[in-house]
Amino acid sequence: MVSAVFSLSRLLLAALFVLFSLMWLGSLSAEERKPLPSYVIEEFGKPPAIPKGPLSKDIQTAVKMAFVDAMKQSVWGRDQTVALNEIVQSKDPRLVWIITDLMRFTAGQQLHDTLAEAASLLLGKDLAKSNAWGGITDHLIAWDVPAPPQYL
Repeated sequence: MVSAVFSLSRLLLAALFVLFSLMWLGSLSAEERKPLPSYVIEEFGKPPAIPKGPLSKDIQTAVKMAFVDAMKQSVWGRDQTVALNEIVQSKDPRLVWIITDLMRFTAGQQLHDTLAEAASLLLGKDLAKSNAWGGITDHLIAWDVPAPPQYL
């Protein structure tokens, strides 16, 4: 009985966390982006242009193919590579959040390097080094790059 109550409490707490996160993210996106402090520009360089609005249907399809389908099928093949190239062509740095999330769970060095290169191209910086994930996420945070729409 205690276990069931504890599980229900954890589920409720998690649901509240998600709800407040969505509300917080929604209020952030409604606000105008503030200019970055000069020390951020000095340390990380000038951020890339960040588009507003939803992702196109083509990019949504590419994201599904490259990330969702690849994880469901535990495979990275030609279709995923084509989709990742389409994502890079979008020049939307918001998509780097998805790439870095996948990088955290990638065991193969070749796929890790491919993802790091894609993130570097989207951010307009050569960040594909030994600690690619750290460098890329540092830039996303410093530049205050928002997550893509409906990412949660």
